[in-house]
Amino acid sequence: MPAHRQIRRWFVYLTCLLFFACLQIPTLKGQSTAGQVNAQTRETSPASFDLVRDRQSVLSLDGKWRFHPGDDARWSDPAYNDSNWPLLSSSQPWSDQGYPAMSGFAWYRFTVLVPAAHPALSLDLAPILTSWQAFVDGKLVASVGHMPPNIFPTANWNYQFVPLAGPESGADDSHPHRIQVAIRVWHSPIWSSYIGGGPEYGDHILGASSLIAAEQFHHDEHRRLIFVDHFSYSIVAAIIGITILGLFLFRPQEREYLWFAIVLMAKSFDSALTVLYWVYAIPPVPVFDILDGALVACAQVALLLFLTRVLKIRHGFLWNVIFVLAMASPIFNVFYWPGWLSAAAGGLIQVFCLLPSSVWMLVILTTGAWRRDPNARLLLLPILLVQGLWVTDNVTIALNQFGLPIEARIMETPFIVAPFTMHPALLAELLFLLAMLAFLIRRFTIARRREERWEGALEAARQVQNLLLPEAIPSIEGFVIDCVYRPADAVGGDFFQILPSGEGNLLIVVGDVAGKGLPAAMMVSMIVGAIRAEAAHTTDPAQLAASLNDRMTGRAGNDFGTGFTTCLCAHLSASGRLVLANAGHLPPYRNGRELPMPGALPLGMLTGVSYDLVTTQLMAGDRLTFVSDGVVEAQNRSGELLGFDRTQELSTQSAAEIAETANRFGQVDDITVVTIEFVGIPAAGDSDRASEAAVV
Repeated sequence: MPAHRQIRRWFVYLTCLLFFACLQIPTLKGQSTAGQVNAQTRETSPASFDLVRDRQSVLSLDGKWRFHPGDDARWSDPAYNDSNWPLLSSSQPWSDQGYPAMSGFAWYRFTVLVPAAHPALSLDLAPILTSWQAFVDGKLVASVGHMPPNIFPTANWNYQFVPLAGPESGADDSHPHRIQVAIRVWHSPIWSSYIGGGPEYGDHILGASSLIAAEQFHHDEHRRLIFVDHFSYSIVAAIIGITILGLFLFRPQEREYLWFAIVLMAKSFDSALTVLYWVYAIPPVPVFDILDGALVACAQVALLLFLTRVLKIRHGFLWNVIFVLAMASPIFNVFYWPGWLSAAAGGLIQVFCLLPSSVWMLVILTTGAWRRDPNARLLLLPILLVQGLWVTDNVTIALNQFGLPIEARIMETPFIVAPFTMHPALLAELLFLLAMLAFLIRRFTIARRREERWEGALEAARQVQNLLLPEAIPSIEGFVIDCVYRPADAVGGDFFQILPSGEGNLLIVVGDVAGKGLPAAMMVSMIVGAIRAEAAHTTDPAQLAASLNDRMTGRAGNDFGTGFTTCLCAHLSASGRLVLANAGHLPPYRNGRELPMPGALPLGMLTGVSYDLVTTQLMAGDRLTFVSDGVVEAQNRSGELLGFDRTQELSTQSAAEIAETANRFGQVDDITVVTIEFVGIPAAGDSDRASEAAVV
């Protein structure tokens, strides 16, 4: 057989096989699908549902209810004939339906036809302001708020669960019957001019109690969801406020941290109060008004003090007036209680009391930003948003309360940020918080850098002071010298010099600059340099003290920012002859007893002061102790001072023991102790003058 015929035959065979295979594939697929459907039908057939038999009906009560102003206990009676009462929509307040600005009592009535053998039924009523009672077949079944003579209106914006009837209700449970519902409403005259009485809006429903309870739960959850931003902000602001307060406790000199912490804590409490009021209807409206006004005023005043501090604004007459107005603003918010003002007038006066502070803040921030102040530029926009929204919102509410056709609380209408909501005012507060945190972080960083530079300067001053104060005690035959210096800070204001003056004599100068830290250390540096310079010309204590006084007069407060300086100059000869001149310093102790010395002015107070000399002779074994007031003024936790008596008792101990005792008792100032024990033999010419003292 030719090759081309054989190829043609195989081609025909393969074509036929492919054709029959294509015919079989749909059949197999159809069989498989049918099998799956049959299997699924067999599995799911027992779980069928019957919409007719198993349905749970809920009835909408939005429609016309009978209405009548006034109050009469008979109107709760199911047999009362209300056919002549007008019909009002249950989805609108009565003020929108022909009864404008009406306050006091009014009644609503309607009937419900319930089926035979019904389950327990309940109502879910939309918010009704201000106080109300519900009667079913003449029996009181629910009550919200308090009826007169109560003057505090209740604002409960939640849906209310009202039990209607149980499964055994009705004379004949085998037939459908009617239930009479009567609602007694009291609308406070405080609100009647701008808030309508009766139902605020519709969506009232009736049904099985289990279904109504579930719907009530959904309403409550929805209301909580609306105010979740307030709740979250309250927590965040409180945490940050406590943190900032901690910074103030660590840095009490920087009061801006205190004012900002108060701002955040007041806003946190106010946000939490808002959640309690709008979600849980507590506290009563007047109490909420006074608390809300007080917290707003507190935050405003603290922000005023904060900006005054950080922008370095002086307190002038205008500032004081603005401050007083802001502090007094909450008072006017409650003048509607006794009827002295309307709610609208009181709220508007409160806004006008806070308005000057808002304008003042924006003016100084704008001025600062124009002058390229980085602090003002950072704070201008967020404070403008917060203050602008608050003023606009409250003015809008007040104008609405006066009856103008303006949408109230338009600035408080939340917008959706799935899955939650966000109020514009809260968004502005978050931006304000973010800007304030950035400002404080920047300020803290700058302060930290400044402190590092200050610490560097203190370290340099400490090194200079170490060079000026004697590191090693001079060894002079006939004397045992010991000294201890403990500054209260890195550097101190105490100083002492022990200078050999030739032929075995000593010049001792001990003093104390009023003040601590770097200014006192700078003054010490000047004094020590002056002592060394003057000691090259004279060793007479009186002349030395007078020269130091002339050099320092007029310099202490002007050049170094310190107060006066006390000083004690002493010259001790090799024979034991001691000559002293005192410029307001503590007298030394000799063998545990204070040497009597005349009083004198400290250095630098007046020019031309002369200082008296006190001369005495030391015996071998006598001990001199010089101390600074840091020893006497050591103070324990109960406020008790170490005092002169204890210091005198300690004066016979070593310098290290005296300083350590004062330090343990409670060091509050620089401590300097110098002890000198005379061990030499007095000269023959001076022996007849031993132990004598004379005042020159």
